[in-house]
Amino acid sequence: METTFEINDQNLLHFLAATKTNNSCGGHTDFLEWNNETEELKTNLTKIGQIAIQPNEKQWDSQYWGQEAKIQLDRYPYYGCEIFQCQKCNTFFFYYLESGGHGAQKRYRVIRKELIDIESITPSYPIIIDYKNLDYTIFKNPDLTYAVSISKNIGIGLDVYYQLSKEEQEGYLRDGINSLSNRIKDMDLNYSNYKVTSWR
Repeated sequence: METTFEINDQNLLHFLAATKTNNSCGGHTDFLEWNNETEELKTNLTKIGQIAIQPNEKQWDSQYWGQEAKIQLDRYPYYGCEIFQCQKCNTFFFYYLESGGHGAQKRYRVIRKELIDIESITPSYPIIIDYKNLDYTIFKNPDLTYAVSISKNIGIGLDVYYQLSKEEQEGYLRDGINSLSNRIKDMDLNYSNYKVTSWR
């Protein structure tokens, strides 16, 4: 019996941040936008769970077609999607059954973390939205601020924590992790100037 999970916007981001994919399937380029199920795709997928998010009152007011269309998890069709994972390359997919007047269609789309509308998410606890081993972890907090932490080993393990300024937050949302490269470098070199917790 397969084990599946109830997935919300918070643990979906954690799944994406913590899972390393590979290019053994060529990136599933046919499914960078919504596309109908193929037999080849179906045979490689395992169901992980189902999105459980309350729909926004403007759930129909979004453009979800196209490879670069934003992923708004509280809008159609995302809030009720099932989540599948490719067993060859670990890529995650949204799935929903389109039952419009043209007849039922099983549609899939690759979940690209960079397209998820992070600003629309209000977490109930600090959530991981970006992660790279010990190099950095980016959090979004319940008060809608963002923070970065890194891990160091200086004989004992250290977590070094910093809450982003408004300007740094805007830069991260606009340009991604590269906008924080100088901050992360300073946290590594001058860790005693930051909030630090130890671990062994």
